[in-house]
Amino acid sequence: MNELITPQGAIRYAVTGRGPAVVFLHSALADHRQWGVQVDALSNDYRCITYDLLGYGSSDNAPDNYDPADTLLALLDHLGVATATLVGSSLGGSVAIHAGGRYPDRIQSMVLAGTGLFGFQPKIDGPDPAIYTEYEAALAAHDVSRLVDLAEAIWLVGIDGSERSVPAANRESFRLMYRDFLESRGEFTQYRDINDTHSLTGLDIPAMVIVGEHDTAFCVMVADYLERTLPQATLVRMPAVAHFPNLSKPREVSELIWQWLKGTYK
Repeated sequence: MNELITPQGAIRYAVTGRGPAVVFLHSALADHRQWGVQVDALSNDYRCITYDLLGYGSSDNAPDNYDPADTLLALLDHLGVATATLVGSSLGGSVAIHAGGRYPDRIQSMVLAGTGLFGFQPKIDGPDPAIYTEYEAALAAHDVSRLVDLAEAIWLVGIDGSERSVPAANRESFRLMYRDFLESRGEFTQYRDINDTHSLTGLDIPAMVIVGEHDTAFCVMVADYLERTLPQATLVRMPAVAHFPNLSKPREVSELIWQWLKGTYK
């Protein structure tokens, strides 16, 4: 991977292919490797850019009061990219939305899969599933093996999902990425106090929001909120999918992104 020194720290990135720029932003449970299938599928016609967010993969740790949009902008400037489509998963989706709010002239469109939203704090009815308590206990004990198993069950397979819904190779890839994170970092990056919930109505950027039927209640609520609030939102609900549509149904998601890009860059 290549290295870029930004004011916030060094990030490692890769560029594959030529054409309009597409930047892939990974989940907090993964790193740039999350998007391998999509990069392979799109790089004949698009300039696919992947990188490890600060605090993840091979990039530096994140500083205090870190705003991930600034690092993304530095990468776009470094690569001479005037505008790009952002494809974000979970945390990566939150970063994409935040970057769109801060630098709307640089963002062509967004694809948000199982996305979060900085500052979104809905009221979720009912108690949390017991497995969440198990996950918190494993975090406190830093029980890496147990954390990997529980994360796979909650977010990759889904509490109501089936292991058969995720290709075995992608299950192993997810487990490897999360284990690498736990063993090399151990703690999630703490961002500055960001709240993007009140800026969405002014975010007039085309956005495809993808959510799986077995995703968490929080992420389903985020998707519904974005559909109601973003001026140009298209919501896609995927059956037999949890929090990682691109890992559960890699070909289908690659095709969705392909069709979206064809419409965006026509």
